[in-house]
This record gives sequence, structure tokens and C-alpha cells, in this order.
Amino acid sequence: MIKRLVWLIFIFLGCYYIYDNNLFNSQQLLLDLTKTNKLQEKNTYYVENKDYFFKEVTDFKPKNKDDLLNIYYTAINSGWDYFIFYCDYEKCLDDVTSLSENQDLLSHINSFVHPFNSFQSLTTYTYPLLNKKVEIKVDKIYSQAEIDKINKEINKIYQDLKIDKIDNKREQIKIVHDYIINQTKYDYHKISNLDDQTYQSNKATGLLFEHYAVCSGYSDTMALFLNKFNIPNIKVTSDNHVWNLVYLNDKWLHLDLTWDDPYDEKGIDQLNYFFFLKDYKELKKWETSEHIFNEDIYKEGTN
Repeated sequence: MIKRLVWLIFIFLGCYYIYDNNLFNSQQLLLDLTKTNKLQEKNTYYVENKDYFFKEVTDFKPKNKDDLLNIYYTAINSGWDYFIFYCDYEKCLDDVTSLSENQDLLSHINSFVHPFNSFQSLTTYTYPLLNKKVEIKVDKIYSQAEIDKINKEINKIYQDLKIDKIDNKREQIKIVHDYIINQTKYDYHKISNLDDQTYQSNKATGLLFEHYAVCSGYSDTMALFLNKFNIPNIKVTSDNHVWNLVYLNDKWLHLDLTWDDPYDEKGIDQLNYFFFLKDYKELKKWETSEHIFNEDIYKEGTN
């Protein structure tokens, strides 16, 4: 009889711990946040927000879907590999599940963060009974070994091209623009077969060390140099293309190295400036389907 009573008390306390919000919030929430989000520092590659589509937050209890997206952005921009939060509105877990199953919207976050903080995929764990707890694990595009190697190469190129001797930002960008295009071939095999692993052409590693790239490789590499020059920049991602957007002389200007690096009918590489620091009106004149983008997300690109 006594053993049975003890078990009933144990079960009651266990259920009370799980379902009573006040007890849970005062203990488990504090414990989790202390172990994760609250103690995590922003890493070296954190980018200060410039009133972008995604906003930085300090409260990790979303009240709506916008709050939810901003939590993801804040954590990814801070360089965290793991973070947690607790849903605080009725359909929150449904929204989390939808985002995790189709990461197209979340993928736009990569356009607003440093390439070394960008993610390849996000793994989501939800706990409906534990006060709607959500855990996110971030699989980043670049490993630490790749980051170290890339940084060393960019510093070498910076010195070899004597960019430190040049004060004009536009000229600095042009030198890197020309260097990248002259050293790189577009990886057409990757486009025809996305599973092709001959080159890491979708990353800066493929461009800098293998000299093959697709649009994401071009834009990541250019973004790394722009960051080194302390020039504010983001990327613009359309349905099938990505390029750079640069804040220069109080204007946002489009910079597309991929489209400036074509080859002619004989297979000879060319160097163009058709998409070199162009404003929105100039970009629209080309009427290319690849440069049609979500103007709500990338409002900077319409200035």
C-alpha cells in the first residue's frame, strides 16, 4: 500500500512538472536558456544588422511567425551551432514543422549573414509536451578547417594584388572582380548535374583552390573580400541565382560576377562589366529571368 502511494505521488509530481507552466518556466526554461542562448557569444563573423528583412531579437519566445523567423536569423547570424526556444503562440509548432520540412524561406537568411555563418541544413527537434520546446542544430556550409584555409588564401591574394595600397573602394572591388573572373571557370557540369562532386564549385573553396565556381561560389568569395574591405554587403537570391549587393557611396548596387564571366562560342573566357555595381534600374533593363527576386525580402536591391 505504501509503495503504491509513493508511485502515485511520483507520477503526480512528474505530470505536474511537465504540464504546470509556472513551475516549468521558472526552472527548465531558465536552465535551458542559461546553458544555451544566453551564454552563447556572437562569433567573429557576426554581421551587424542594417534594418534588413530579418531582425535581431533578444527574446526567444516567439509571439508570431515573424518572431520565429527572427529567432532563426539571430542565432544563425551569431554563428551558433545549436539553439533552443519555446513556442508561445497557438500555431507555432506547426510553423516550425513547416519551416523545417521546406527550408526555402529560411535559406534566405544566408543572404544576410557572413558566408562562414551560413548553413547547409537545419535539424529540428520539437517537444510538444515540454512546453513546446524547440531545438535546432545548425549544419554550416564551411568547416573550421575550410575557414582557416580560405582566410589564409584571401590574405595572400590581398597582399599579392597590393589592395592595401588602394584607398578607393570601387577600385578595390574592381581589382577583386577582375581577379576572380580571370582565375575562374564557370562549372557547367555542376548545373547539368547537381550531384556532381568533381569540384566544390558552390563554395569559395571551389573557386579559390579548384578555380571552378557556380553562382554561390562567386558570390561567397566576393562577399568575403567585401567583408575584408569593411564594405557593407548582402547577397540576393532568386529562384535559380545568387549575386552580391554592395552598399557604396550611400547606394545599394548590384554586383554579379557570374554574369560578368561568360565565354564565347569558341569557349574563350571573357571579362565583362555589364553587372558591375549597377543600380536597380540598370539591372532591370537586362530583363533577365534569373534576376527577378523577392522585393519584399531584398528591399535594398530596389533602391
